[in-house]
Amino acid sequence: MFNLRLIFTVIVMFSLTGCFTAVVGGTAVATNSIHDERKIGTQFDDAALTAKIDARLIAEKDMPSRWVSVQVIEGNATLTGHLPSQSHIDRALYITKSIDGVRSVRSELLIGEPAIKSMVSDTWITTKVKTMLLNDEQVSGLTIKVETVEGKVYLQGIVEDFVQRQRAKDLTNAVDGVTAIIDLMQIAQK
Repeated sequence: MFNLRLIFTVIVMFSLTGCFTAVVGGTAVATNSIHDERKIGTQFDDAALTAKIDARLIAEKDMPSRWVSVQVIEGNATLTGHLPSQSHIDRALYITKSIDGVRSVRSELLIGEPAIKSMVSDTWITTKVKTMLLNDEQVSGLTIKVETVEGKVYLQGIVEDFVQRQRAKDLTNAVDGVTAIIDLMQIAQK
C-alpha cells in the first residue's frame, strides 16, 4: 500500500511541476540536477526565482494565482494558465519582471477561468507526456518541464541536441488530447 501511495505521489508531483517546484524547490533541483544540462548554481537560481515569483503572485491581493504555473529556465520565466482579466495578466507580468534576476518573461496566460474538465484532462495529458519522456532512452524526462493548458503542451528545459529536442516533441505529439506543442526547449551550450 505504501509503494502505491509513493508512486501516486510522484506522478502527481511530476504533473504539477509548478507547484512542486514552488513548494520544495530545493528538492526538485536536487532530484533533477544529475540529468539537468544547467550548472547546479543556475538550477538553484532558477528554483529560487520560481519560488519568489510564486510567492509574490500568491501574496498579491485579488490575484487567483492557483491557476498560474511558473517555470524558470536560466532566468527566463514562462507563465502559463488562466487569470480572470487582462489587467490580472498585466499585473502578473509586471510582478514577474520586477523580481531581481528575471531576464525575460513569456506570457502564455489565457483570460478566464479554467473548466474543471479541462484541468483534469490537462493534468492527465501532462502525466502521460512526462511518463513517456521518463521512459524514453533518448530523452531525459527529468530535464524537460511539461505544462498543459487546454490541450496545449509546453515543453521547457535544456536538451543535449536537436535530436533530443525533436524526440521530445515526437513523443508529446503521440499523446491523445494534445492540440499543440509549444517548444520552449533550449540546446545546451557546449
